[in-house]
Amino acid sequence: MMPEMVRVVVVGGGYAGVMAANRLAGNRVTPAVEVTLVDPGAQFTERIRLHQFAAGTRGAPGVEWAEVLHPQVRHLPTRVASIDAENRTVALADQESLGFDWLVYAVGSGEQSTPLLSVTNPAAAEMTGKAIADLAPGAAVTVAGAGPTGVEVACAVAASRPDLAITVVAPSGLTHPLTGRPAVARRLQRLGITVEDGMVDPATGAVTTPDGNPRSAAEATIWTVGLAVPTLAADSGLPVSRDGRLLVDATLTVPGHERILGAGDAVTAQGASGAHLRASCASAIPLGAHAAETVLARLAGTAPSVIDIGYLVQCLDLGAGRGHVQTVRPDDTARRWALTGRVGGWAKEQVCRMTVSWLAKEARKPGSYTWPSGPAVSVG
Repeated sequence: MMPEMVRVVVVGGGYAGVMAANRLAGNRVTPAVEVTLVDPGAQFTERIRLHQFAAGTRGAPGVEWAEVLHPQVRHLPTRVASIDAENRTVALADQESLGFDWLVYAVGSGEQSTPLLSVTNPAAAEMTGKAIADLAPGAAVTVAGAGPTGVEVACAVAASRPDLAITVVAPSGLTHPLTGRPAVARRLQRLGITVEDGMVDPATGAVTTPDGNPRSAAEATIWTVGLAVPTLAADSGLPVSRDGRLLVDATLTVPGHERILGAGDAVTAQGASGAHLRASCASAIPLGAHAAETVLARLAGTAPSVIDIGYLVQCLDLGAGRGHVQTVRPDDTARRWALTGRVGGWAKEQVCRMTVSWLAKEARKPGSYTWPSGPAVSVG
């Protein structure tokens, strides 16, 4: 006999988790679905804007949950301590255990742990913002890492505090496929940002140049190097990749655990359909929608589809309304055409607004995040 209510627990309230929760809560299936989203945040974090919050150009790190969550989703402001796949329960940090019939794992990612400043989460970004605001004119700031986060942080701080001496330090300079574009280098130069080859000590902020000469840490060092994921999946005995990401198949199902799905940065989708996916909100939103669709398909007794996600653009916020938007092929390789300067900044801002808009529309009208044909195309 089928239960009258199916319990779905979504672990993590980022882009993937909110999209999955909204898609599940608003769909009319038999049996009905009760969705609980577990996330400790006081509000939904716009992670792609945390560099602006840290630079003092944005007043808040996110938006209220009510703006992006379906009204029938129950939000529990706590953390999941462990997942018991066999007994279908999750242990919560400060409440009684929670049972589930289906679980969507969407815990996201952050920078590698370090005592240095960072923009990993709202608390870290707030601390970074206070440290930057307290610096005297002429103070030195080191940004460790020349990937998208590092460049966005450096530009945001340089635009808000042009009186600081900002240096981006990375082993091979601007070699990231996106930040290595000539237009990006020109923007950094105009902002007075120095790019230097070297290594930053994650414990002290000291810099070592290629010739081996050490340099003391700057007055402020912001760490943006490498992504790390929570150890929740590994600690719970679920299958993970070498870097700790939950392993899922092309339907986003955990092998050997049909009732557990994964979406977002903390997941590795095995097979050709997931090989090109990168950690980003551009991947997280369609993955969250697909995880929900897999649950709904199984509840309806139909076979779930495999992921088919392609990209449109990669984009950078380069401070003070400037940006760089690079068009890409569906497999995320670059095309020749790009938007730069103020036009690129406008386009980047529209992408940022669209991410929240998609979640909000899904909360009001589930199923609205769809495309007329072909793969789910992602931006950002």
